[in-house]
Amino acid sequence: MDLSEDMLERVLLQLSEFMSVCRDPWCIFGGAAMYLHGFRDPGFSDIDVLASLTDVERIAVSHALRNEAEGGTQRFRSQALLHPDIGDIAVEIMAGFEIFADGRWQAVTVADHAEVRYRSATVWVASPKDVGGIFRLCGRPKDIERLGLLEQRAG
Repeated sequence: MDLSEDMLERVLLQLSEFMSVCRDPWCIFGGAAMYLHGFRDPGFSDIDVLASLTDVERIAVSHALRNEAEGGTQRFRSQALLHPDIGDIAVEIMAGFEIFADGRWQAVTVADHAEVRYRSATVWVASPKDVGGIFRLCGRPKDIERLGLLEQRAG
């Protein structure tokens, strides 16, 4: 993706406003989280957001969005999946997100997240440790590469 700072800032501002109906913690994870933590090498094509099922239902109602979770794939599934149109970067808001790893479905959870400021936008972002744990579960080559970058900085 050809990412500009202005484009990312606009989408993050829209996302923050969009998520303002949430009552439970929510956070960005994945490649976008790495970017917001200062890793500029790993590109990302969308912004993945993890929220509670109650909040995703609240968002769906308040913004007239349809739950697009339809069984998932052999590797990933969610109880709820929303694709809001809030700018030039695709956003996926998930609840009940699970990854099939080590022969079983494992719930994706975030134990630690923090507010991160990107230019004029402020959003919640999963900690590097939690992002790394999710990459480890995903296990795809791009995830293992990103995990290595996180571990390299932590070490």
